[in-house]
Amino acid sequence: MINQLLFWIEAHGLNKFLYDFFFVGGGVVLMAFCFLNAKNFKLPLKKVIPFVIIVYAISVAWMFFLYWAESGFKNFGGNNIVRIFVWVPVFAYPFAKLFKLDFKTVCDYLAPVVCVQHGVSHFGCIFAGCCHGYEWSHGVWNHVLERYLFPIQPIEALVAVGIVLFIWLRQKKREFKVDGESYPIMLILFGYTRFLLEFARDNEKLFLGISSLAIHALIMGIVGTEWYFIAHRKNQKRLASQKQAANG
Repeated sequence: MINQLLFWIEAHGLNKFLYDFFFVGGGVVLMAFCFLNAKNFKLPLKKVIPFVIIVYAISVAWMFFLYWAESGFKNFGGNNIVRIFVWVPVFAYPFAKLFKLDFKTVCDYLAPVVCVQHGVSHFGCIFAGCCHGYEWSHGVWNHVLERYLFPIQPIEALVAVGIVLFIWLRQKKREFKVDGESYPIMLILFGYTRFLLEFARDNEKLFLGISSLAIHALIMGIVGTEWYFIAHRKNQKRLASQKQAANG
């Protein structure tokens, strides 16, 4: 059924259109999510929307630069937002100060946002034939390589969507109280899962079956782990102090 649909799409020359549709759609859904979620964190739209646009634009530019640097400054491209997840808070910090937004709040606010783009846009890769898995007789048709391949793209997209839902539901359960733990949790979940999923992708490996994106993902997970334990310890100390003060 899926392959019949892919054959029909190829026959009608719709592959690039669908890839662009999902890529642009990812940006649209991201901004809609930001708009709707701002009230949960009591963030003023007139500040947070331009803040998100600026941080997003700088992050995407940095994504292309990182790929350019990794290619030995030969190829400028590499539309893979995974490279910049760990960098987003770095770019967010000065603009949070500029817009007079609390940094910890915007990090919690941005935690599910970065995965929204990836979760929607990455579905389009199966139509473009990029970011594919290894050859598999039971896989989906790839019009570029003209063979059946493991459908890693929608799996990665669904994992990203799952992470968005997990973080948002956790925040909802806490009534969107800021704890500074959401962004590191996102880095942990996305980083380690993406590191494992990279082994199912038929891309260039550097050593031991590990790709450059797998290294980015592993760094993401390690940074998230350290960040989480630091934030969690601070929260535990704060709660202990509040409890002690309440008990007199």
